[in-house]
Amino acid sequence: MAKKRRSVARGSVAIGTWPTPERGDILVFRRKGFVSGVLGWLLKRFEPWWDGWGWHMAIAWKKGHFGYWILEAAAQGVKVNLIQEKVLKSDVRTYRWLDQQPTDEDLEKFMSEHLNHGYDAAVYLLTMIQYLVLHFFNHRIPRLLDNRYTCWELAFFFAREMGKPIQSIHKYPILTDFLKEVGGKRTI
Repeated sequence: MAKKRRSVARGSVAIGTWPTPERGDILVFRRKGFVSGVLGWLLKRFEPWWDGWGWHMAIAWKKGHFGYWILEAAAQGVKVNLIQEKVLKSDVRTYRWLDQQPTDEDLEKFMSEHLNHGYDAAVYLLTMIQYLVLHFFNHRIPRLLDNRYTCWELAFFFAREMGKPIQSIHKYPILTDFLKEVGGKRTI
């Protein structure tokens, strides 16, 4: 028998840097590295309200003994990785986007459909082109839908599959769009 989804009272607000995330929470990791620094600097030109803190997104999967298992898209593709508690406490902001926690069956179905798919590095360039085209011409460029993902795309597809889309599927996903939807709020 399928397990019922558990209702989450907090809705779409951030729950801070720690306590432990719950299944289905969206995690935003601190921005580190040269590439994210350059792209973050460029993004800040279009989104001056953004604090520039985060960059990488992942999905909280399940609690482990020494941290939390997450589903993420990185250079190796879509993988499940363990994030240690000390990293969660210092380098992660946790957001409760879904109104209900996903069932085990929902999580397993999503993971089986996306695990080991490739990484979509081209979407960073396409996202920046879209920002420029929107800024100067007030039009969108068509989005390419394939089975490769960035961390942003994976989190946005997850929210859509779980019944609470973050934005239109035709728009290129980007971290700041998610932060706008949650109001950029977080608690400490």
